Amino acid sequence: MIEKFQKLALLITLTCTIGGGFYTWGTFNQRLDAIETKKFVVNQTVDLSGVQEQIAALAKQLAIMEAKINFTDAKVEELKADAANPFN
Repeated sequence: MIEKFQKLALLITLTCTIGGGFYTWGTFNQRLDAIETKKFVVNQTVDLSGVQEQIAALAKQLAIMEAKINFTDAKVEELKADAANPFN
């Protein structure tokens, strides 16, 4: 009796496993078909004016920072020269 029950349980488990595999394969194919049939717009225009304005603002900030760095470097060199001069 237990042996028959084990065989039945094995048969049910095997059937469910195979059915689950087919279900998963079908779901995968359905998703793949949806991707393949989707129409893509190739010539879509994108408004980049906001990004270009941000780039211009960042370029201005960068130029200001570069000028500050150059001024600071010049000051450091001037202080080094003053410190190295023994007649000062």
